[in-house]
Amino acid sequence: MAIQFDDWQDVKVAYEVARLGTLTAAAESLGVHHSTVLRRINNLEDNLDARLFHRHARGYTVTEIGAKLFATAKSINAELEKLHNDIIAADSQLRGSLLLTTVSGFIDVLSDVCEQFQSLHPQVQLEVILDQNRLRLDHGQAHIAVRAGPRPDEGDYIAQHLAELSSGFYASKSYIEKYGMPKNIEQLQQHSFVSGVAGYNGKVPYFAWVDQHIEPSQIKLRVSETSEATRAIVRGLGIGGLQHEVASQYPDLLPVLPKELNWPTDLWLVTHHLVHRTAKVQAFSQLLKAYFKDLKA
Repeated sequence: MAIQFDDWQDVKVAYEVARLGTLTAAAESLGVHHSTVLRRINNLEDNLDARLFHRHARGYTVTEIGAKLFATAKSINAELEKLHNDIIAADSQLRGSLLLTTVSGFIDVLSDVCEQFQSLHPQVQLEVILDQNRLRLDHGQAHIAVRAGPRPDEGDYIAQHLAELSSGFYASKSYIEKYGMPKNIEQLQQHSFVSGVAGYNGKVPYFAWVDQHIEPSQIKLRVSETSEATRAIVRGLGIGGLQHEVASQYPDLLPVLPKELNWPTDLWLVTHHLVHRTAKVQAFSQLLKAYFKDLKA
């Protein structure tokens, strides 16, 4: 029958008694009450059905069985200390992989930061996960998230405001040459649009506006990724919404009714508190914050 411990803390407490020789010294070392040490030793001996200590006036000495148990406990403790030191070393070194998640439409905005980070830290493998769904940082699905919208309010997350970005409608020069530039919102009824698939539009304000104000027959293409919408707009398939910072990457795009239709949104740098201060997370975060500070300036 396998031995089962109700609480591994019992082993740790008993090991301290074996190392120091008295209940009082072990209690002081562990920062607990004398009675707690005694209770845990008794509990451990009951679970093992074995006597681990000889009690005498001068203190506690281990039995033969106790010596075997505590030799194993000492080995386990050394391994745990080594693991702890390895974890600290890994956190302080710029190596390994760094997982960044954001929506596909932001890769054009973040590409300069990614390139700069890779140039400065080639020993870190940067992986960018483009997903409209929010990955769980607390489950280790990503180390850093760049999110648009309201401030993330998950309890264990650290959210830092990066910037306020704006989006609006754009069309390619080829589309405008062919169909003309709308002069007002009413004239939008004469044009074709690119929007999002059902169930996705509520997450993107300009997709939602199209669904609310434009006839379904005018929506020539629906996509499930904002990056695909960008490609469709650049290729002249219709008018569609884009972040201004994304649109600025494409010189053939023209703004459509920029004064009348504009959607501001906040951009957040999000990390989990357990990895927030690791070297690689901090290195990328500092570059990201500097980039958006310069962009704002």
